[in-house]
Amino acid sequence: MKIERVNIGEIIKSKVKADEKSLAAFAKSIGKHRQNIEKTVFNKKSIDTNLLSLICEVLDFDFFQYYRFEKDSNIKDYNLKEVKATLTIEMGNEKKDQIFRFIFGENNLEILNK
Repeated sequence: MKIERVNIGEIIKSKVKADEKSLAAFAKSIGKHRQNIEKTVFNKKSIDTNLLSLICEVLDFDFFQYYRFEKDSNIKDYNLKEVKATLTIEMGNEKKDQIFRFIFGENNLEILNK
């Protein structure tokens, strides 16, 4: 099973910046000093789950989503990929092939009948 690695500190930093939250307010809300927030959060490739849970609550965002996967592979493995399948139907002596294209997008699946 392959799991995509993430740099959670950079993702959190981007979210804080996007929310236009001050570093001082963010640091205080998670019990850290503003001067140490780069070292204790933003520069970390991994973060303790208790701290990450608190950050999720403070920023009202589920950072754990970056660690989820479905079955044997990350869902991201299927983004914008195409799969072709042939269905063969036999009825007596007759045989008919039907080709289908499956296109996997970011949040959808498109099935095209050729």
